[in-house]
Amino acid sequence: MSETPSPESGSAGPLDGIRVLDFTSFIAGSYGAMLLGDMGADVLKIEAPGGDNARHWGPFIEGESRMFQAWNRNKRGIAVNLKTEEGRQVIYDLAREADVAMENFRPGVAARLGIDYDTLSRHNPGLVYASSSAFGGSGPYAQRPGYDPVLQSMAGAAHLQQLMNGVAAICPVAVSDYMAAVLTVCSINAALLHRERTGEGQYIETSLLQAIMTAQAQSYLQPLEAEITGPPGIFPYRMFAAADGPIFIAAGTDKFWRLFCEAIGRDDLAHDSRYETNPQRVGSAAELSAEIDPIVASRPARELEAELVAVGVPCAAVRSAEEFFDDPQVEAMAMSQVVRHPQLGNLRMAGVPWRFSQTPGTIRRPAPCLGEHTGEVLAELGYGAERIAGLEASGAVRAADPADTH
Repeated sequence: MSETPSPESGSAGPLDGIRVLDFTSFIAGSYGAMLLGDMGADVLKIEAPGGDNARHWGPFIEGESRMFQAWNRNKRGIAVNLKTEEGRQVIYDLAREADVAMENFRPGVAARLGIDYDTLSRHNPGLVYASSSAFGGSGPYAQRPGYDPVLQSMAGAAHLQQLMNGVAAICPVAVSDYMAAVLTVCSINAALLHRERTGEGQYIETSLLQAIMTAQAQSYLQPLEAEITGPPGIFPYRMFAAADGPIFIAAGTDKFWRLFCEAIGRDDLAHDSRYETNPQRVGSAAELSAEIDPIVASRPARELEAELVAVGVPCAAVRSAEEFFDDPQVEAMAMSQVVRHPQLGNLRMAGVPWRFSQTPGTIRRPAPCLGEHTGEVLAELGYGAERIAGLEASGAVRAADPADTH
């Protein structure tokens, strides 16, 4: 695992100099803002005095949410009460110097808080403003609450699990949340490029609905003037039960099918004209499974994985995240990083998920404590110590307990 640079190391990513106002919570918003921070942006995590709701989701490490830590690195944290006039004025002062604002409230909430695009763009016409919600800002479901499992259930992802495994199921990885985060980052960077060319800011919108549909685009391709033919699916392309645990085998191409059969000692299946193509194999899945399953079941999963990988067949024995974290390929891709937290000590976490040859992204700081940088950020705006103290006393802003930041 690798140590990460300190905030003073001078490391600068491709978004160095870009300031982001992050009003988001949970995955879709927070993780997207974090990725901008990984690329060098100065991300200000703006929380209510009670904190992001994700701070209260366990499990916890010395009272700090593990989830919050995973979604909020590379941010400075300030706590502002948006229900006060003084708190909103702080945001408007920040907006004048910001490049990006992000929120993932239910439609209408940002306007009620006075931080919607129309309001903030009056203070800064060049602002790029990204909004993400469950179902989007218009239509009959605009006010319907939703989390990733709701969208997986509605949009076909859980049904795909039923088609593959016989039982409808939710993928525990929050597919629509993480996809929405990536879509938001892509759109923000495109809008920043447009602003660079024209000087224009703009409003961007995405949603978990759009994200889950994007993540399974093949499910939403329907011919309007032709028919779909051939059996659906790929074979073998599923989880198998090995002697000591499950293994996924993806011998979906004709080449991989032949290599797989030869590796398990069934050359006869590899060269049987009845199974030469994937449509033939899908149509014969039941009888082929009867031949293959007992062979796989007789072999240890890791041993079979090694043999199949050696001949070039895509496969993997099932591992936990903790096991994979120690994989040498994870280390080779710099995806195991360590950052120092002022309360929790060293935290090991997944690394920056891309490489830039000239402007590498870095993990420069852990997730902030609630209000950790309130005074620092307000001082950068030119607020004097007396004014900052007055805002704290009135409840318009909140600073961290000094004991939490050392």
